[in-house]
Amino acid sequence: MPNPFTPLKTRQSGFTLIELLVVIAIIAILAAILFPVFAKAREKARQISCASNLRQLGLAAMQYVQDNDEILPGSSYSNGGAGATGGWMYYQTYSATPAQDQFDPALGSLYPYVKSMGVYVCPDDSGGRLSRDSYAINSCVNGTTLNNNVYSGKSEAAFDDVSSFILFGEESFGTANQAAGSTDDAYLSYTGNVISTRHTEGSNSVFVDGHTKWYRTDRLVAQHLQTGGVDTGGACP
Repeated sequence: MPNPFTPLKTRQSGFTLIELLVVIAIIAILAAILFPVFAKAREKARQISCASNLRQLGLAAMQYVQDNDEILPGSSYSNGGAGATGGWMYYQTYSATPAQDQFDPALGSLYPYVKSMGVYVCPDDSGGRLSRDSYAINSCVNGTTLNNNVYSGKSEAAFDDVSSFILFGEESFGTANQAAGSTDDAYLSYTGNVISTRHTEGSNSVFVDGHTKWYRTDRLVAQHLQTGGVDTGGACP
C-alpha cells in the first residue's frame, strides 16, 4: 500500500524548444503579413493629411480671388524670382536641394487666408519639412511677367472648365527619384517640371474650382490636367 502522505511527483510545466520555435515562427509570419498593412495605413493617413493641406490652400485661393477682382494668385519663378515679393509663395534662395527655411509662406499672398505654416508642408515630404513648402502652383494658371520673374495670375474667366485645371500640385525637382524630390520655387512649370509620385505612385492636386483629388502621376500627365484636359502640344492655353 502506498503511503498516502507521500507527495506524488509532478511534471514541471513549460515550453519545449520545439514549441518555442513554433511560437516564434507564428509571430514572424503574422508580422510579415501585418507590417505592410500598417505601412499602407500610415501612408494613407499621410496622403489624406496632404490632401487636406491642398484643400485649404484651394479655399484660400478662392477667397483671394473674391478679394482681387476674380484674379488668381501669381507666382515667382526660377533664380530670378528669389527674394521677389508678390507671388503666392516667397523664397529667399533658388536651389534644387531644399535648404533650411528656404521658403517663407508668411510673405506669400495666400498666407492671410491660411495663417498656418503647417498647411504648406506634406507629411511625406522630408525636403519640404526643411524648406517649409511642398507645393507648387500650376504655371498654366499664371499669365504675363510683371517684374523680377513674378507672374500675374490669370482671371477665372480665362478657363473654360475650372474643374479641369490643376491649381496647386506636388512638384518633384532635383532628383531622379520622383518620390523623394520637393519643389525648388513653388512653380510647377508645364512640361519643364516633374510631378511627384510620393503618395503610392501618385500625388494630390487641388483644382481651380477648389476640389482636391489624388491621381497616379502617369494618369495625371496623360489626362493633361495642367492644361485643362486638352493636349496643347507643350504650351499652356
